[in-house]
Amino acid sequence: MNLFEYEGKQLMGRFDIPVPQSHLLTSADAPAPMDLPFVLKAQVMTGGRGKAGGVKICRTEDEYTRCAQDILHMTIKGHPVHGLLAEEMLKPEREFYLSITLQGVSTPTLIVSAMGGMDIEQVSREHPEEILKLEIDPFTGLKDYQKRQIAQALQAVDKADVYILLDKLQTAFFSTGALLVEINPLGLVDGRLIAMDSKFVLDDHAASAADLCRQLEEGRSGLYRYATSEKEATTITYVPLEGNVAMISDGAGTGMLTLDLLHDAGLSVSSFCELGGMTTPEVMYRAMELTLQNHPYISAVIVVLIGGFNRMDNMAKGLTDYCREHNITVPVFCRMCGTMQEEGIRIMHEHGMTTFDDLTETVAAVAAAIKEG
Repeated sequence: MNLFEYEGKQLMGRFDIPVPQSHLLTSADAPAPMDLPFVLKAQVMTGGRGKAGGVKICRTEDEYTRCAQDILHMTIKGHPVHGLLAEEMLKPEREFYLSITLQGVSTPTLIVSAMGGMDIEQVSREHPEEILKLEIDPFTGLKDYQKRQIAQALQAVDKADVYILLDKLQTAFFSTGALLVEINPLGLVDGRLIAMDSKFVLDDHAASAADLCRQLEEGRSGLYRYATSEKEATTITYVPLEGNVAMISDGAGTGMLTLDLLHDAGLSVSSFCELGGMTTPEVMYRAMELTLQNHPYISAVIVVLIGGFNRMDNMAKGLTDYCREHNITVPVFCRMCGTMQEEGIRIMHEHGMTTFDDLTETVAAVAAAIKEG
């Protein structure tokens, strides 16, 4: 379950992680909730809101009235804005990046960088030496020597403050059943470390997160233009991310390998979709729907299929039916092998779609197409 910024900051507050003073607004007609000036931030389930005009400084009542109307009625990357977070203006002397993640890794991993406020993937590409990654033992937490390394990476910040924040952050991560807790930027304001932004992803399959997820969903009932997502009736697991390459695989192991290969090729994934169980044409169709519906910034789709119990002809039928009915122009690259693969490949080729036998070759074709496009 992906959390809105305001929800993430509310959770951080529960664990005594410092956050700016803020107020959630669900109506553009609400009076200014705090003294001007303040920042008005779109509450939306996608990144890039700042570049899209979803974050504005309001210095006067007129600016607030205008910005509230404009932002609340925006749609950013296909996602409607569901609320406004009015937040006190803070001027950090420095900005850092700090997160703990279980996404794409087998062990909880802390990531820290002195280059906060930037896309961490951009920092990884352009300044890899500025990123420190440390695995966390889920039974013992961060070791003392690891905390010292992190404090050293956050130069000129009081070590004791860093240690306190790290303890609070890992407690928040493990006790909520999180897959990701990200603070970017983590600001140094008047000598204090403050979470200027928040990104929380909870594992809604984890027993430890069940009650919290239900409470959060119930708390969203008053948001603007918000509708509770219907529970997925298939075996599909779908995780939205923020890149431009959508990925569908018929198994978690295959999916993780594909993610690694895409990352090594310098590609950024927009979503992870794992089919799970027996895959009918309807399940494959639904996977394409989840992956492509309302996602206009996808540059390519990679579909990785290995047929044991599942039949390649069924998967090909669901995939081609969706592309035909929705007039899909985004290039789809499919690695297909296993049961009924000859018929599956025939169906794909009949619809003008290319298939591959080798996964590495498939990833290379995706990378080449994006580079050319």
